[in-house]
Amino acid sequence: MHGGVTGAIETLITFPTEYVKTQLQLDEKVGKARTFAGPVDCVRKTLRSHGFKGLYRGLSVLLYGAVPKSAVRFGGFEEFKRHNVSPDGTLTAGRKLFCGMGAGVCEAILVVTPMETVKVKFINDQTSANPHYRGFFHGVRTISKEHGFSGLYKGVTPTIFKQGTNQAIRFFVMETMKELYRGYRGDTTANQPIPKLVTGLFGLVAGAASVYGNTPLDVIKTRMQVSRFMPL
Repeated sequence: MHGGVTGAIETLITFPTEYVKTQLQLDEKVGKARTFAGPVDCVRKTLRSHGFKGLYRGLSVLLYGAVPKSAVRFGGFEEFKRHNVSPDGTLTAGRKLFCGMGAGVCEAILVVTPMETVKVKFINDQTSANPHYRGFFHGVRTISKEHGFSGLYKGVTPTIFKQGTNQAIRFFVMETMKELYRGYRGDTTANQPIPKLVTGLFGLVAGAASVYGNTPLDVIKTRMQVSRFMPL
């Protein structure tokens, strides 16, 4: 539950950057004149056309998905970890990557792909002459009606690769930094708690590492999810 609340707060704070990133990815189609000159121009044109709320188009999708995504991600990691941890409570480098990847694949299939598909379509819809979707539930119904259930799983393959590698990197960095910190502190077991501020800093570093490692897959995923004709 705490992870879900944290995820919702994070989404509220960072969503405008997610919106701009998605718009710029969609704006780079071959043979199409670019609408935005860059991030600042995207923000300026969105504010001019849609007001401040335009930067939050598609936010409801991620908020609805924040709790289940966090539950699947962290629950999945702990379950994989439980079956792979050594007697002293540590994971080898390979098993850290495996457990993180397993958690990422689970969240990609169960939550992230349909959530991201709707989000990308919502954001892209805002730039069209006649916006199609009136809200989250209307969008889900419309996509399902027009494209079938599989319409919610556009780009599932790159999403699985993206989330799998994303969480493999994230949890590998996170768990490694925790182990280094415990070693520096002289802890005798892996169960001794780490201060929340330190854990937060480790999470920041791990998140940044996972983003840099996954940007190419994220671009592929976004373009597949907005396309009507791309295969899964």
